[in-house]
Amino acid sequence: MNRVFLAGTLRAQPEITYTPKGEKVVAFPLLVEEGGLRIDVVHVGELDGDGLSRQVGKEIMVSGMLAQTKQQSQHIIKVRAQKIFWMED
Repeated sequence: MNRVFLAGTLRAQPEITYTPKGEKVVAFPLLVEEGGLRIDVVHVGELDGDGLSRQVGKEIMVSGMLAQTKQQSQHIIKVRAQKIFWMED
């Protein structure tokens, strides 16, 4: 089973693109304070709740699976998010 839950801070404006079929793709970096990790998160489809652009600097939790991609000669690990939860203030 490949399931991860990460909590961290949304550190930058999300990048929004669309697939050729018209599906919305949202990509953003998540900063996980413990360990100082920067994790690239990708979500395909519409998001529940408020837009991510208004959430920069706030805490969020991401539920999803690890995915490996290859860019040039490097293998990069990303999280393919299935759910994004807004943390309470």
